[in-house]
Amino acid sequence: METVYLSRDGYEKMRTELEALRKVKAELSAEIGEAASQGDLRENAAYTYAKEKQAMTLKRIDELEMRMRNSQITDTLTVDKSLARIGATVTLKTKDGGESVYTLVGADEADPVSGKISVSSPLAAGILGRKTGEKFKVTLPRGEKEFTLEKISY
Repeated sequence: METVYLSRDGYEKMRTELEALRKVKAELSAEIGEAASQGDLRENAAYTYAKEKQAMTLKRIDELEMRMRNSQITDTLTVDKSLARIGATVTLKTKDGGESVYTLVGADEADPVSGKISVSSPLAAGILGRKTGEKFKVTLPRGEKEFTLEKISY
């Protein structure tokens, strides 16, 4: 599996979700035991539901554990701070004078509404490795757009 890049906050959110799922897993085990004690399992809806929910919970636990094992905390990366890299907050200006601020994050933390874009997105891929003042073009779903990288901060 490839490296999963996360901020410290993203890693902590993942850890918190994992702890909550482990509690759910324990509760489901108790539910399954109780439902199994009610007799015929073939027609026991509570048992079937609990088993299905347990399977989904175990799958998510495995997924989170694997991602956490393969994660790299971006806050601790040593990077050239003059270039836009994962973890950077960048200010972009368009030809028409519009300004946007984005934080470059791993796919697990992407939240475009709050300005966090995945480094695998077309826009972020066009920003990565650029310096302040650099002009560049990016092909987006709505066509090509030109930007100027106004500011980089970490």
